[in-house]
Amino acid sequence: MQKRPKCPRCGSALPGAAPLNPSIPMALALAGLIIAIPTHVYPQMSFGLVGAPNTYTLLGGAWRLMDMGFVWVGALVLLCTAVAPVFLLAVVFATCSAWFLGARVSLIHLGLKLYHRIAPWVMLDVYLLAVIVSMVKLVDMGSFEISTGFICFLCLLVLLGLTMGQFNTDRFWDLTERQHARD
Repeated sequence: MQKRPKCPRCGSALPGAAPLNPSIPMALALAGLIIAIPTHVYPQMSFGLVGAPNTYTLLGGAWRLMDMGFVWVGALVLLCTAVAPVFLLAVVFATCSAWFLGARVSLIHLGLKLYHRIAPWVMLDVYLLAVIVSMVKLVDMGSFEISTGFICFLCLLVLLGLTMGQFNTDRFWDLTERQHARD
């Protein structure tokens, strides 16, 4: 039996490292990948101005920015709200799958490195704030209607947050290093 670490100040036993359970982030990532499809396909909202309704999709907003000449802004919106979140969920799913399948340690390390490179580019929360600000600013000018795509977007945001919270990269690194040292 392993001895548990003790607090140097009071001497009480500290909790040990949590066991690695990749099935939880793997399931959350798969659910996120599934919900990402309707999030990107269905309209997010519809805005009616003088009786003429317009519907907006997540990808359509980025393309519209590019068409208006804001190519870099549109590309960043596309990267941070569409590409990076889906890629991050795919990396988490692939890394957890590699762990379950007993893949080479180098493959798991690649997944962990990709995760750390992609995570800062996921900015769904910034998109949500932009939507809320635009709704508050434009609510007096016309009518807003939240659509199915926005509900799916909120679900994707929650699933992504849960996935990132459950995906313990430090524990993965630690266990793969131990496994690599034994081999």
